[in-house]
Amino acid sequence: MDNAYKSKDIIAAPIRVVQLLYNAGDVKGPQTIAFNLPNDERIVKDRGTAMVILKNVSEAKFKKILQPIADACITKEQHELVDFESFFTHTICHECCHGIGPHTIILPDGRKSTVRLELQELHSALEEAKADIVGLWALNFLIKKNLMPDSLNKSMYVSFLAGCFRSVRFGLEEAHGKGQALQFNWLLEKEAFILNPDETFSVNFDKVEEAVESLSSTILTIQAKGDKEGASLLLEKYCTMTQPLKVALQKLESINVPVDIVPSFPAAKMLVE
Repeated sequence: MDNAYKSKDIIAAPIRVVQLLYNAGDVKGPQTIAFNLPNDERIVKDRGTAMVILKNVSEAKFKKILQPIADACITKEQHELVDFESFFTHTICHECCHGIGPHTIILPDGRKSTVRLELQELHSALEEAKADIVGLWALNFLIKKNLMPDSLNKSMYVSFLAGCFRSVRFGLEEAHGKGQALQFNWLLEKEAFILNPDETFSVNFDKVEEAVESLSSTILTIQAKGDKEGASLLLEKYCTMTQPLKVALQKLESINVPVDIVPSFPAAKMLVE
């Protein structure tokens, strides 16, 4: 993004990778694989954010959902590139990018505001798309700086493609599903994702890097400007159930791949007994 929009003061956020032993009460609901909190921009500005990544939940979702999706939807030649390391590392980059993107912004008229306040009901979907696509861009950036292994270079894109179908199944009314449809349709339009004649999908490695960067730049600039009209036009154009998405989702319905998991906690039961 343009240097004028970049934050000068970033507070380094701690990252905790944990094994989830038990959760209940208010935190129960859709089982997240990670979270980056708080959401209150005032506290983020003063104190930064904290990330928690749930490794065993990530492993369960990869094994029970992402692998069956890859079996059904990813072309045979790229199937082996869907791996847990890429899925898990991208999740960490996703959470990092929630923290380091625009939060408090200066509007064109000089007023101070926040991205959440300016984008209102469009904020959540765009923020989830931002964290995902900029997380993918960041992973590529780290590989080029030799801070991450080069082995992730292709697998991160193919694992991400399989992950698109996982998140879209949450529905286009939900922020993650809406944000994922935006990314998938953008990358498909730029020919970074290919629908093959046998109704499987593959990544075009010659075009994917540029497509990821262009969408990252577009979303970050909309957020930095607090441009609600730009956000609305972007989501309106790309957050749709296109034919290629329907092809993949119908395939997953026919083989009964679960939409999500419900964890069981044997260690907690043993303690109670």
